[in-house]
Amino acid sequence: TTEHREWSMEQFNTSPAARVFFGSIKACGEGISLVGASRILILDVHPNPSVSWQAICRAFRTGQKKKVYTYRLVAADSLEEDNHLTCFRKELIAKMWFEWNEFSGQKEFGCEPVDLEDC
Repeated sequence: TTEHREWSMEQFNTSPAARVFFGSIKACGEGISLVGASRILILDVHPNPSVSWQAICRAFRTGQKKKVYTYRLVAADSLEEDNHLTCFRKELIAKMWFEWNEFSGQKEFGCEPVDLEDC
């Protein structure tokens, strides 16, 4: 229910005992603030990168006092990895289209895989 969602968000943002907030990208993409977060784990790949960014930005709202780290967990050598790379390319194209200027120059962009054991 809407009331339970509001209560959960309020508890997460204000209670020192609240440590984890689970939510889907779609459910966390609109109408909530997660300023209690210091870590965001993205576990699924949405075909529209803007939807993922909007969910991530729920932690970067007015009132955020913590440094926030975002992690995307993607299974190697999988369809999920292919989808993630497609989304990354879409983000790159949008960034180059809207933010490029004569001072941008040539820059290398890429994804860097990290083994969980190295974290």
